[in-house]
Amino acid sequence: MEDVRTLRYDIQWEVFEGMQIVDINSKYYDMVIEFMWSHSFLKSLVYESLGLFDVPNMKETYSWYVRHILRNECSVMMISEDETQIRAVGLLEWMTEEWHSWVFFPSSLPRNLFQQIIMMKKELIDATKANMGISTYDALFVHEIAFPDELYFNKDFLTTIFDVFGFVAQHMHMPRVNFIALSSVDQEAASLIEYDEIGRTIYSIYKVGNTRPFDILRELDEMYALLYELVVSPVLKYIEMPGFEEFHEALEARLAKEAAEKRHDDDI
Repeated sequence: MEDVRTLRYDIQWEVFEGMQIVDINSKYYDMVIEFMWSHSFLKSLVYESLGLFDVPNMKETYSWYVRHILRNECSVMMISEDETQIRAVGLLEWMTEEWHSWVFFPSSLPRNLFQQIIMMKKELIDATKANMGISTYDALFVHEIAFPDELYFNKDFLTTIFDVFGFVAQHMHMPRVNFIALSSVDQEAASLIEYDEIGRTIYSIYKVGNTRPFDILRELDEMYALLYELVVSPVLKYIEMPGFEEFHEALEARLAKEAAEKRHDDDI
């Protein structure tokens, strides 16, 4: 008889139709990697068209990529009502200037077309940052999503899970969520939620040296990689929430009194 065990979690972010959206315990990383391989990588028309399915050791590379992101401890999964199966995953990682996240991440991958996709994402982020005239662009980045086919264009589901990404960003003290949609399918899904398109890369003119590695995607009517953003406000500490005005007044009065007493002692 098959041993079916309940998936454990520490944080419940949200619930959609009885299915909980939760954090990912490290003991389930291998399970999540297999889920992402089957439900994201192998379902990607962009990856297939670029020939990534035939790249040597691609599963090993992709597994390393997923595990690296999972170790950031921001990713989320939606589990079945009986809490025994993974139904959806969002691979999330905070990417910051201080930690040079966009420098280390692509450089740690093998030099192949998959790495070039990551480099293209980095360059799109850099170009958008330059267009906005800012020097720092920290964000919780949605690297990849794996959603059930029947929920891919369900607005209620998409709104729920992308809102969760926003909650995670707030708790990780990130000012925004970024999502780069590589395919028209992901772009259509993103259009159903309240994220703003703030940048794009045109596949046919993106160059690496003298080559255009993504030009073949035009034959599939895949024209762009689109960058979406959701700006979020920081999570307030409970004492900064409405209703604590009297507390702050009393605190200020006490601090002022202590300061006055200290000055008096210093004068003696």
